[in-house]
Amino acid sequence: MKKQVIVCGWYFDKFDDKENQTEYIEGLIELNKRPDVDVFYACHNDPPELVESNFRYERYENIGLEWGAYDKAWHSLKDELDPDTHLLFIQDDILIKDWSFVDIVSAALSQGAAVVGNGPAYPWDFDPTEEARLSFWLKTNDTWVDYVKEDNKHMYDRKQVTFGVRGSFVSLKYEDMVKINGFDYVNKPLQTGVKEDGTEFLLIDPFGNTSMYLNGYKFGRILGNEKVKYLGDHYRKSRWMIECGRGMVVTPAEKEGKEGKLNIPIEMVLEIIE
Repeated sequence: MKKQVIVCGWYFDKFDDKENQTEYIEGLIELNKRPDVDVFYACHNDPPELVESNFRYERYENIGLEWGAYDKAWHSLKDELDPDTHLLFIQDDILIKDWSFVDIVSAALSQGAAVVGNGPAYPWDFDPTEEARLSFWLKTNDTWVDYVKEDNKHMYDRKQVTFGVRGSFVSLKYEDMVKINGFDYVNKPLQTGVKEDGTEFLLIDPFGNTSMYLNGYKFGRILGNEKVKYLGDHYRKSRWMIECGRGMVVTPAEKEGKEGKLNIPIEMVLEIIE
């Protein structure tokens, strides 16, 4: 089974407050040597020489965060891919503990899973016709579905329980990516918001979470919530990898004890972390 890995290139070798972090890229170089794997970088930043010289890549306009990069790369590559390809979308601020996750995920997709993420995000009784949380920060009256591609709006037609799949890692079969017509994302330049204390901040989380739940909704609505799976049952973490939060392995929320195991149906989890 062919595996197409699409990496959102932003941090490259500089994350977790360190430079020359090449272990992840070197792991991808080794992975790219496999005859059943191709690695493509969807870059929102200029790649370093180590990426330029070892991978196919494209520089895209920095719109939509990781979901925008993934969707643009999908549309760039889909006509050259075999219909039975497994698609693995992953950010570049990831701590990989075991590269065998590539085959674990591919096996799960072959055995009936439609979507496989790493650690779960928080479930939500999601109504796409309600005003979006991002709207509060943008000072608009946007509903969730207002951020959806015109061709996909018909998919967002009812309230349902939605299981978030973080954009740090998400995988699907080619045929299911076609069914959902790619990823939806906030197709606007990243903006700043103002907190109650007057502090300005980049709306990275509101933009990213909006796109995450829009796609999580579509995964459940079109492919079925019962076919959404996770590598582990902890937020950001599994036995195979740790997703960084804004480039940090240990986030402020984790330091405050606000991250950990999430209460999701056990049948959604490929491996339970004790």
